[in-house]
Amino acid sequence: MVHTEDFVRRAARAVHIAADTMGLASHQEPELIRAGERAVFRLDGGRVIARVERSVDRSQEADREVRAARWLAAQGIPVSRPLPGEQPVPAEDTVVTLWEAVDGEWTVPRELAVLLRSLHRLTPPPDLDLPDLDPFDRIRERIDTAPWLTESQRDQLHRVHRDLARRLPTVRPVLGRHVLHGDANIGNVLATEHGVVLFDLDGICWGPPEWDLVLTALYRDLGWHTDAEYADFCDAYGFDVTAWDGYPLYKAVRELRMTTWLAQKGGESPQIDAEIDRRVTDLGDPDRPRFWQPY
Repeated sequence: MVHTEDFVRRAARAVHIAADTMGLASHQEPELIRAGERAVFRLDGGRVIARVERSVDRSQEADREVRAARWLAAQGIPVSRPLPGEQPVPAEDTVVTLWEAVDGEWTVPRELAVLLRSLHRLTPPPDLDLPDLDPFDRIRERIDTAPWLTESQRDQLHRVHRDLARRLPTVRPVLGRHVLHGDANIGNVLATEHGVVLFDLDGICWGPPEWDLVLTALYRDLGWHTDAEYADFCDAYGFDVTAWDGYPLYKAVRELRMTTWLAQKGGESPQIDAEIDRRVTDLGDPDRPRFWQPY
């Protein structure tokens, strides 16, 4: 089991190696922004963002993210841009990618909808080799390795996973198959003086657009977006995913993903530990009211 603090120390060493490799040697220590699915650091005076995967096993995904970002930028989609050069950079039994920092502010769901509408209309080059959507990617690994989960909690999360995986094939999306962002939420969009920018493309894949749309609807259900913001989102995209009969099941899968992602941060603070406990408990009862906090 890899605890967050151990991973962060290893990731910081990897960033130093990658920065040297890319000619960004600096005497300043990388500044940790967050550690979850991967560790994210700011360096080079805030001009560069380094993203460190938890394992070298994620090198294929990191390589695809870099190539996808370069392709999307060439198509006129405003995305965060990887630094020039050969990436990802292997170091410390993991891989690092380096990106131009985006200086901006959080925006509104409508802006996300406009980006998704453009993204979903694109046809990628064959050599990008996008995978099919796997709604349960990394779920089992997260449950088994997350620190501070009790065995009872792990068992419950595995039961929820098995149940959702059994039921998911019964869902019939109605919007076809398109390029997906994979983790399309308002936290992955920033408004800059030059317009909005989409980032965190590690989940880019082929699949039903409903998967990209469901997070904004779920955030509305959790009270993180207002009804008016969600209505603007639907108006901009041209579809309300909550009117689709598969929404409750997709929503449940997203809740499981959100919970297991947060579980990786167990032990970081009493507030996070309490939130993990709350979410795990709630997943055992689909009808239980959710009073989740965003992280």
